Amino acid sequence: MAAPTTIRSGLNHIGLTVTDLDASVAFYVDVVGMTFLHRGYQTGGEWFDTLTHNSGAVIDAANVGYEGFRLQLVKYLEGAGGAAETGHNRIGNLHLCIDVPDVEAKHAEITASGRWNPTPIVTIAQTPHRSFYVEDPDGVPVEFLQRGDA
Repeated sequence: MAAPTTIRSGLNHIGLTVTDLDASVAFYVDVVGMTFLHRGYQTGGEWFDTLTHNSGAVIDAANVGYEGFRLQLVKYLEGAGGAAETGHNRIGNLHLCIDVPDVEAKHAEITASGRWNPTPIVTIAQTPHRSFYVEDPDGVPVEFLQRGDA
């Protein structure tokens, strides 16, 4: 009997479909603080149609990252569907949570920009953690979290 194949597992990336690739890259780099990794692969064709169940799709994509985490931002050039409704109460939607050392400073920075619809800072129930949310260019919730001392 052959030895079982070792399967490497782990999170490779999270993909997020966006309406404006440049605006989303700028948000995740300039506001969130991720590092720009690369851009410039437009792809489509039979293999992509088969993979995504989306006939005729052509995409442009960029990757940004943060401490081993990679976020793939995808703009459909052809074969795009309609916009999804974003928010916590929408089944299947996501939010991103970013650790920050000083939630007050991050909140002040974003509030001063006059953009991104920041919520007030709250203390998370029964924890010493404090956070607030903003919306990315497509309305996806992004949380900034300062962990409190245990």
